[in-house]
Amino acid sequence: MGWILRNCLKKTMRIIRPSFNGGFALAPEVGYSKRNYKGLEIGDMTSREFAKLIGVSQPTVSRALNNSSLVAPETKEYVLRKAREYKFELNSQAQSLKTSRTGTIGILFPKHFISMNNNLMLAHVYDCIQQELSSYDYDIMVIYYDSNSQDFSRFERSIRKKKVDGFLVLRMELMDEEMELIQQYQVPCVFMMNANANIRENLSYFFSDSFYGGYLAGKYLGKFQDYDKMYITVSEERDDASRRFNGYCKGLKEMGYNFRDGDILQCNIGIRSAFDCISRNIDIFRKRKTAIFTYSDLLAIGAVQAFLHYDIAVPEQVQVLGMDDLPLATMLQPEISTIHVDVDEIVSNACHLLMELIEKKAVMKQEWVRPRLIIRETSWPIQGEEANSCGQ
Repeated sequence: MGWILRNCLKKTMRIIRPSFNGGFALAPEVGYSKRNYKGLEIGDMTSREFAKLIGVSQPTVSRALNNSSLVAPETKEYVLRKAREYKFELNSQAQSLKTSRTGTIGILFPKHFISMNNNLMLAHVYDCIQQELSSYDYDIMVIYYDSNSQDFSRFERSIRKKKVDGFLVLRMELMDEEMELIQQYQVPCVFMMNANANIRENLSYFFSDSFYGGYLAGKYLGKFQDYDKMYITVSEERDDASRRFNGYCKGLKEMGYNFRDGDILQCNIGIRSAFDCISRNIDIFRKRKTAIFTYSDLLAIGAVQAFLHYDIAVPEQVQVLGMDDLPLATMLQPEISTIHVDVDEIVSNACHLLMELIEKKAVMKQEWVRPRLIIRETSWPIQGEEANSCGQ
């Protein structure tokens, strides 16, 4: 154990707590130092090292020392007892004073954001970001405001008061006022996931290549000549939805199919909205075999549930192909065929670049990450190709 203690690095621990200003916020950074344990001069120890030392997880240490109700009383008492035993001291903001860093990354959510329950893709991305940033010992501050509001005071306050070291932006486009604020204070930012129609030249980003994803869908579904083709879009993310649709039309055209303007259905992001959309148009699918590409997996799931409800066979009568590859896509029956968006790669690259921008070790980088086709149970495999790895 001695060699572990001698190699402890000087770091801090930051604790997430509820926010009262429209998002998630964070408690001040807290450092824990331990002195003269069994005669050793130890210095500062990270929360992760302390957790390993006493045999619990790092989140348990954080919650117990922050008096969280999420920790069982006996566990909390154990952690506090060990902290006293090892003579740990709260060392508030010590690390941030040394480095002029907050240890916090801001995440700017899309304007249409309502809740994690309504947008599981966003919840999935958030989970990946949280896991990735924890490896850099960073915490998260989520910022969002009403889709119809031009009040960006929370965002402005987080920059002017230097509450974050940088931003990961999940919003497709920022207002001019927001961009001016970022440039004025020289805040490192990396945009990620879905792109706006007009992309500013001076941005660092890792975007999913939605056009190519739609193109893969068109090339694949275009091979089924006895199926009419359809696209289900959304009203919220119109630029990205159009990009996917344009790629879809190109792929279909290369396969000899000209998409008809009337074969587009529209709903909101969400399983229930897609279910209702299919229900209103159910007679269309009784009359003709149809292959459907949906804007997202959530729409695909809602559509499939509607077809099952009305006893329409999937994939015999209707084939359904989603996009994103949410974890939920494989948890339901039938499993959803989809265009896989490599969220792990995008998040990892975006976080790494942001860390380098904060350290002033990197310059602007721009990359489009190509998705791939995953065939499961809601569409037919292509003869002679692997059913679960039909990437192009």
